[in-house]
Amino acid sequence: MAKWHPYSREGTQSRSTSSRGATNAHETKDAAGALAAKVKTRFLIISDTHDIDLKKYTASTGVEGCKRLPRTDVVLHCGDLTESGGLDNYKRSIEGLASFQDAELKLVIAGNHDADLDPEFCEKYGGHADALTDDSPEAASNNNKVFDDSPLHERALALWKAKMAREAGIVFLEEGTHEFTLKTGATFKVYASPYTPAYGISAFQYPTGHDRYNSSGTPAWATNMPTQQTVIHDGTDIVLTHGPPKYVLDGCADGSSGGCEHLARAICRTKPRLHCFGHIHRAWGARRAAWNDQSVQDEIDLLPEDFVGRNLSKKRGYASLSPSIYEGLKLGQETLFVNAAVGNDGEGSMENVPWVVDLELETSG
Repeated sequence: MAKWHPYSREGTQSRSTSSRGATNAHETKDAAGALAAKVKTRFLIISDTHDIDLKKYTASTGVEGCKRLPRTDVVLHCGDLTESGGLDNYKRSIEGLASFQDAELKLVIAGNHDADLDPEFCEKYGGHADALTDDSPEAASNNNKVFDDSPLHERALALWKAKMAREAGIVFLEEGTHEFTLKTGATFKVYASPYTPAYGISAFQYPTGHDRYNSSGTPAWATNMPTQQTVIHDGTDIVLTHGPPKYVLDGCADGSSGGCEHLARAICRTKPRLHCFGHIHRAWGARRAAWNDQSVQDEIDLLPEDFVGRNLSKKRGYASLSPSIYEGLKLGQETLFVNAAVGNDGEGSMENVPWVVDLELETSG
């Protein structure tokens, strides 16, 4: 399991506590009666930006006419950063995410449109581009293009792992479980996966009959094909996938359900606090499920839909639920599902708005 700590980030010399984190720190008693420190941590969740220039929406670089997104501790991007890949498009996505200057972390996964980041897709179908725009004087003699003979997916991935991304707190997540500690001391585990059930020709896909998320309990009609990286493990706070679980915010235009039932079964088994995704633009929204000892382990029983003022959300530029709802999101007790697919309206603006979610996280100390 990969671990991230503020000491490991370039340019971070010492551990500090932001005023927001200090204000929201408090103590609660755990199941054994011991005092456990909690820190309210704000997440901005967004997906399916499809080449939208995020700099238009941030407090530091926003433009007139675009709603500024609120300050946040962590940004979660659930994939489909681009419409069809491309090194220049990834570079602009990195610049857009970096403009969330107040967010200590920006956690990112790919989606089925981010073809260049999938080595198997690149090998089978080829890539999108062969050069990267470079505005430096050294590249002027080459029409500002930098050419590289290395495999395209390696060049695309290298952009997300480069110094510019690291210094901005951008972490491109490979499939698997990752653990993070913020400067406030808040810790959380994230399971990440860019994969979705096969549909047409797209990147990061798997056959519907392949169960990659569970080590057991696979139905007879499917094949159990997990690895240590693909299985969702107990104790996961946040599940970050590109696609939804079956029957949860996954309704397609033709009335079908575009989610994965193996993913749904894994969510029932692990009961995370938050599961965020995108992929199905028209199914944007949020729903909750409550868990108990009688919960059916392969079926998500959703609670009645919570009120979301859509008009208000569009006016302020983001959606959120009542603070009292977020207080109930405890590991193993309730899960909040968020489809944060904002979509590109064809003119470079968001069709839907991102989500803001507050979680009470335990501290490392």
